[in-house]
Amino acid sequence: MTTPEIHARHEIEVEASPSAVYELITNVSLWPVIFRPTVHTEVLERTARGDRFEIWATLAGSEVSAWRSRRAFDAAGWRVTFGQDHENPLFGRMGGGWTCVPLAGGRTRVVLEHRCTPPPDRAGARERIVRDLDTNGAAELDALRTVSVLPGGFDRWRSTFTESVELAGPAKAAREFVWDADRWPERLPHVAGLDLVEQPGGAQEMTMETRAPDGSVHTTRSVRLLLPDGSIVYKQTRPPRALLGHSGRWDFRSGPAGSSMSSTHTVLLDPAGAAEVFGAGVPAREAVHRVRTALSANSRVTMERAALYCASAGAT
Repeated sequence: MTTPEIHARHEIEVEASPSAVYELITNVSLWPVIFRPTVHTEVLERTARGDRFEIWATLAGSEVSAWRSRRAFDAAGWRVTFGQDHENPLFGRMGGGWTCVPLAGGRTRVVLEHRCTPPPDRAGARERIVRDLDTNGAAELDALRTVSVLPGGFDRWRSTFTESVELAGPAKAAREFVWDADRWPERLPHVAGLDLVEQPGGAQEMTMETRAPDGSVHTTRSVRLLLPDGSIVYKQTRPPRALLGHSGRWDFRSGPAGSSMSSTHTVLLDPAGAAEVFGAGVPAREAVHRVRTALSANSRVTMERAALYCASAGAT
């Protein structure tokens, strides 16, 4: 029996130009701090005509699924078409497109379309696919409406930075230290509490209470993944009030010259949230600096404690 193809269409109007919205859509490296469902992306190929990438995203609220997609760019028409490289056991092979339609006054109608044929032997697959497409599609379009009109432009509120430390022991010990986050409350002074849940497939859901320098405690929620290359990536699904998005990556390297680990953060500030946290008169550059300083301090402590753990592991 042939399963009917699913067609889904979602659209929204935004107060930004088609070119500004199109740029956000084509740059998948930014998606983890823009789109709520996107946990991580890896660009595999990219040219002016299109790209190929792997994406990890949450489905049905929390479950993480991964797939690879190819996209074709039509810069003149502000359109991006996509198709998955392979069938997914949940929803078959997905395809579709993004279209940025110019409107009067420099506004844009953004149209997101999906099509797929679900596996016929998956009970309830059609209902689940429609539900996931409705939930994620609406969330992605709403996020585009928000970030495309950030005052002064997207890059004014975004920051990416990396720090690293040398290790006196095996890099795999540092990876174990970071991955075993359920032990962070006893190992890291800024972690007041942590709840860790393992998902099928190896993803982690983490709820963490972080202690700020002023003694206040705030709660964040994250999804973490251990990638095949040994790096650990994460996405905050509930970031602090000052942020619209926060994603990060831990890398661990061993070689003839020694071992090292590094921490990379990408943050996108929420202008309204930053004004609440830092004060309405604090400019964007200063707000970004304060967020970066706080995240850097916590990362440095984590890496220093991981380095001590590595040194102990190397001495045994």
